Amino acid sequence: MRGTMRCCRTIEESRRRTFLLAEEYHRESMLVQWEQLKQRVLQTLLGSGEDALDFTQDVEPSFVSDVGAPGRSALDSVEVAYGRQIYIFNEKIVNGHVQPNLGDLCASVADSLDDKNVSEMWLMVRQMSDVLLVPAQDSLKSRVAVDMQMAFVRQALQFLENSYKNYTMVTVFGNLHQAQLGGVPGTYQLVHSFLNIKLPGPLPGMQDGEVEGHPVWALIYYCLRCGDLSAAMQVVNRAQHQLGEFKNWFQEYMNSPDRRLAPATENKLRLHYRRVLRNSADPYKRAVYCLIGKCDIADNHGEVADKTEDYLWLKLNQVCFEDDGSNAPQDRLTLAQLQKQLLEDYGESHFSASQQPFLYFQVLFLTAQFEAAVAFLFRVERLRSHAVHVALVLYELRLLLKSSGQSAQLLSQEAGGPPHGAAPQLHPPAHALHPQIRGHRPPRGPPVLLLPAE
Repeated sequence: MRGTMRCCRTIEESRRRTFLLAEEYHRESMLVQWEQLKQRVLQTLLGSGEDALDFTQDVEPSFVSDVGAPGRSALDSVEVAYGRQIYIFNEKIVNGHVQPNLGDLCASVADSLDDKNVSEMWLMVRQMSDVLLVPAQDSLKSRVAVDMQMAFVRQALQFLENSYKNYTMVTVFGNLHQAQLGGVPGTYQLVHSFLNIKLPGPLPGMQDGEVEGHPVWALIYYCLRCGDLSAAMQVVNRAQHQLGEFKNWFQEYMNSPDRRLAPATENKLRLHYRRVLRNSADPYKRAVYCLIGKCDIADNHGEVADKTEDYLWLKLNQVCFEDDGSNAPQDRLTLAQLQKQLLEDYGESHFSASQQPFLYFQVLFLTAQFEAAVAFLFRVERLRSHAVHVALVLYELRLLLKSSGQSAQLLSQEAGGPPHGAAPQLHPPAHALHPQIRGHRPPRGPPVLLLPAE
């Protein structure tokens, strides 16, 4: 009997060790496959020229000799955290569960990193990718479709407005004594309290009076900056007798689905701006008129838009998608023009990209230059893993433009399209850690994903 018990224990221990060994080898194999996938992404982003980097590993995966020893890979903690989410994504699909949102999974990595910049980056990626694809023969035609570009601008504006409203709330609640927060809760009261901090005293040149102790146009501007047109209308109603026709113009703008005045109204507002307001000493009034009328695009409004995010918000508000032929060049800004201005005319040096990589990434990403944004972030070694996974999410959502070949330059430009990088030559990211791709249905079972023969 004792011999039988010892034999059973030996068998059980052997079985346990075998399972542990198999599990460890499986984990190591997956990590190696993930490393290989990463190399494909890196190689195609860099191109196949002389500057391409070699990240290949010399050591082939092997069975571990000591049960319990951790699998070895070249992945750092951030890459492992991302890899874990990719693994979860794959497991859900392979096991027939509802496909999770890859962007949400990757964004959860930022929570574990406790890095505000990375968290903001993923919030931005999720915001900009939350659009309906326009049906088209290929990704390029879909990306340059007017409806798609308008959707990108709407998403970018919403992101910038929500971020600024959060900033005003943090500022107010961090200075409650000076802010004197009170009254009916809402954006108007928040902006009023914010201006108690930002504009504590009278300013020279302000026009058309005040509302509750603050310049009327400053209140309107900051309500718009927070994305609350109703709050801005509240200010307009209180000061309507000093604002002339502006109330009617703003009502039309507010009720427009695409934030655009009718051509006749727009021309009337622009004419009033050119004759009366272009040289106005009130920077907030000029900014509001240029925003509502989408005019005088050469004015950067540095007095009120002193941060990159403010400048970007103003310019995105001025972007036009329809041209009836009546717009003068100084009153027409297209998304393509804005993209070129930021990427080529200003470029990295203007935005101090080497010191502020996340800011420059934001500038490119919020203007729908996804490939250029990813390519830039990829060149910052400590942020390379983030760039790769942003690319994977965009690729999964069919928002990443592909270049004509793997040997393409890092950034290329198709006719009519934005500059874009060489898209990763990889299997769909849903199966980045599994040797599978979509397209095969086995007998009696759900679709599974198989790797074609190399």
